[in-house]
Amino acid sequence: MSKNSFDEIYKKIIKKSGQPLPGFESLVDESNIKRAMKIYHYLEERAQRLNVPCDNCFDRKARKPFTHGVYETPWDENETIKHFCSEECETAYLYEDDFSYFTCQECEREICRQNPRNGWHIQYRDYDSEEVCLQCYQSLILENGIEEEKLEKGEIPGMFFSFGNTEALQAGYEEVPGFINFYVSGKSDANKFIAEALKHIKGGKKVVIGYESMAIGGLEGYVTLLEKDGENIEYALRHKSMDSRGN
Repeated sequence: MSKNSFDEIYKKIIKKSGQPLPGFESLVDESNIKRAMKIYHYLEERAQRLNVPCDNCFDRKARKPFTHGVYETPWDENETIKHFCSEECETAYLYEDDFSYFTCQECEREICRQNPRNGWHIQYRDYDSEEVCLQCYQSLILENGIEEEKLEKGEIPGMFFSFGNTEALQAGYEEVPGFINFYVSGKSDANKFIAEALKHIKGGKKVVIGYESMAIGGLEGYVTLLEKDGENIEYALRHKSMDSRGN
């Protein structure tokens, strides 16, 4: 039994108390219970305090129940521990701030949506109608290629790989001549790039897109198209099934 448990505190109070007058036993006992409860709650609350300020308000000391582990970037191996003084501060910091956190549907980690270390890099993507972090998105597209449906909607789905698109090249992808560091500044450029990507996908290839540089807001930028030799099994099976139904 903990020395600060209610029972231990109550026993200490009884031990130090004098004997109640006859007929007042129940009143004294009730008073001792209230006193023990008050001391117990005070000690419990004090034990929860941490010697660090709240990460949200900075005014109050953080408390143990509101300690929260999150990932600042998808590439971090270890959690960053955040300390809060209350549930309100915890919610405001993690889920209402500009740099809010989300749960990746692939790896189930809580990750900041926007890289807090550079202030602008978006760290999640939509893949198969689920929000996934960039690390998981990279694994998914290197394995399966980008989603054809997004290209058909006029999107150019991709990500910033390491310099020179190292990850894609190591996964067996090759850069498509004429679409390396391709400059997209308007709808005409985008349509040309998308048409090329769709051509390779319909030819049974897996395709990924590397962002080389991007203007703030994504209004223009340089992108590279990469394809992987070998049949895109998922695509081929889907279209074979469609063809058989058509016949």
